[in-house]
Amino acid sequence: MRKRILVVGLVCIDIINYVDAYPIEDSDKRIIQQTWSIGGNAANNVTVLNQLNSNSTVLFSALPNDNPIVDQLLKKNAVSGDRCVFRKNAQIPLSTIIVNESSGTRTVLHYRGELDEVNFQEFKAAFPNISDFSWIHFEGRNCDEVFNMIEYILEQRGNASFPRISIECEKVRPFPTMERAIPLVDVVFVSKDFARCKGFTDKESAVDGIGKLFDVTHSTIICPWAEKGAAGRVFGDKMISVEAFKEGGFAIDTLAAGDCFVACCIHFLNEGYDLENTLKYACRITGKKVAKRGLLQLDIT
Repeated sequence: MRKRILVVGLVCIDIINYVDAYPIEDSDKRIIQQTWSIGGNAANNVTVLNQLNSNSTVLFSALPNDNPIVDQLLKKNAVSGDRCVFRKNAQIPLSTIIVNESSGTRTVLHYRGELDEVNFQEFKAAFPNISDFSWIHFEGRNCDEVFNMIEYILEQRGNASFPRISIECEKVRPFPTMERAIPLVDVVFVSKDFARCKGFTDKESAVDGIGKLFDVTHSTIICPWAEKGAAGRVFGDKMISVEAFKEGGFAIDTLAAGDCFVACCIHFLNEGYDLENTLKYACRITGKKVAKRGLLQLDIT
């Protein structure tokens, strides 16, 4: 079977402003550099996966029709939009970002735009044969539609083990998001923010607690915790906890670090690596990513 990956989620434009210190409110400040890049969790995942030699990765997202800026930025990141859904009279989401290189923090101002996300019927029409893929990953948004997609994959998969399904529980919202899908999928990525909002204070307690909270009976749960590294557990197996990789240098750009980590985990698990080595390699590559600007030209050694 070909180890082909499908990623479903958002594409947006990121306008990234690099500064040496966070600006004071109601002041003027020069920036070090400004870059325009394709962004959104799913597009970032694919950008990283392609550099990890997962070049058969497919992006499924909604894109505006006839937008040369989007087309150019996708091409710059070697991300294909061939399997995406194109919307007429649509406005792509836009993030304006301040990256403070003295601390590595990023502040995101997100404009949602006017672009309907891909729905279940479009997914079903685009992928009538899910056995084309070994792994399908869903960004944690557009939750009702994504839940229907997951149920469709599980129905099509039957008793088979593939494609494996992963989701991310990243964003904190005052309403249920992807939580009801946690017991259904094979791998769950839990962000530090999501874990904290559930009352967990470290990566290990988050992995244990999320499993118990959502009655997980087979899923692998993975929780990255920034400079504290990452933890994970295959259901019924021992806890795996690894330290962050800090030898890459001082963190100057943490934008999309989580997306980089998730993509690395998907790649190595899809290639058959065990969880411990997967977490080590994912932390290593992500640790080197935050010591440089952007997601391109990653050091994947």
